[in-house]
This record gives sequence, C-alpha cells and structure tokens, in this order.
Amino acid sequence: MPDNDRFSLEGKIALVTGAGRGIGKAIAEGFVGAGAKVWLTDILKEEGESTAATLGMPFVQADLSQLGDIDRIIELVSAEEKRLDVLVNNAGLDRLASIGKFAPEDLDIVWYVNCRAPVLLVQGFLPLLRASQGASIINITSVHEAIPHPQNLSYNMSKAALAMFTKSMAQELSPEGIRINNIGPGAVETNINREILADIGHENFNKWIPIGRVAQTSEMVGPAIFLASDAASYVTGATLFADGGYLQNLVRYRLDV
Repeated sequence: MPDNDRFSLEGKIALVTGAGRGIGKAIAEGFVGAGAKVWLTDILKEEGESTAATLGMPFVQADLSQLGDIDRIIELVSAEEKRLDVLVNNAGLDRLASIGKFAPEDLDIVWYVNCRAPVLLVQGFLPLLRASQGASIINITSVHEAIPHPQNLSYNMSKAALAMFTKSMAQELSPEGIRINNIGPGAVETNINREILADIGHENFNKWIPIGRVAQTSEMVGPAIFLASDAASYVTGATLFADGGYLQNLVRYRLDV
C-alpha cells in the first residue's frame, strides 16, 4: 500500500457528534476531504444544517442527553447504512462550579452527554461497526482526563471515565477488529473554551504551552484522520494528546503559579 493511501478514508462511512461547530465541525470537514461519507449530529440545528449543507452530507439534530434522541440517531443511520467504519464521539459540555455550588442536574447533564451518550452510541452501533471489519471509534477526551481543571469536577470526572471506557472497550472489542482510541485536546479555540481563554488571556496560555500558542480546531483533524485510517491499524486503547506539550508543563489556570 502506498504511504499516502494509508491515511485515506476513501469509501469509509463515519459519524461525528457535535459536528455543527468547533472540533467536531473540523473533523467532519477533514473526513470528507479525505474521502469519507460523514453523518453529522448536533443539538444546534442551524449550525449543524449549515455545516452539513456545505459538505453535502446528512445531518441529524439530536440532544445527546436524551435517550430517545440517541435511539433516533442509531435508527436513522442503521436504516441507511450497512456498516459504520468510524464513530467519533466528540459532543461535550461542561458546568463550571465548585463542589459546594454545583447542582445535581449539572452533574447529570455533563455525565449524560460526555460519557453516557458515547457508551450508548457504541452499544447501539455495534452491528454496523462489526460489519465494517476494521472499524475505528474515536472518543474526544481532554487533557483533563489526566489533570483536573479547577472547579470543573463534573467535566473532569466525565473525561476520565470516558478514557477508561476506551481502555475497557479496547480489551473487549479488539478481538473483533474494532479499534477504539482517544484524542485528548489541550487549549483549543472553541466555544467551550472561549470564556476561560478570555478571562486568563492568550498570552498566559502561550507561556504555559511549550509550543507557544493555543491550538486551532483544524489541528485536531490530523490526529483524527490518523486514528480513523489504516495507518493506525495497530493502535487501540490509547490517548493521543494533541495539546502542544501542555501536559508536559502541567496544566495551569492560575496566574500566580
């Protein structure tokens, strides 16, 4: 196989959650550019429809905190496709609060979207993933699967749990030819990071990150294409930290350290 062909997604069928904007949108665009058919899902109707229309790909509006919406995604895709080659669990949210202030419902919704939904999507799509005979599941975790974000308990817990789900499924699904890995972004220019980037300042992040800058969403595409492609055929149960070396310098959010 020529080296360039190892990274091709030509003819592959993929689904990306949270694909209306941010990292999910960038990955969907990258996959289409690499030759894949991509199903997009997002809770945001306008952004999702716009991205899907631009790419000429199908879109399903869905709230991943709702079991019925997860079932609907699985039913719609399964009715149209005979296999699913790549599943990207990207959708996520957070609820910033200290342990004494966050509400139970905040803990619930972060858990439902960040952890329960990926588990149920993998479970529901197992028949199509098995039919692929070489499927790849990619979970978007975070550097915060390893290092906690201050006053963001529910998010930290959900990403650590998602990382352990990946390891568990690597044991269970690898004998069936299904690979599963994580991408752990660091500081990326996304909506979920907009407030903290503004509050702390890019100049501080630029000092803390060894590469010297905050990432663009497009810089998550290469890792995703690698893990989705035949180039990563012997990679499973791993986290690829796309963080500019942030973890090597420890994640910092206080200006006095």
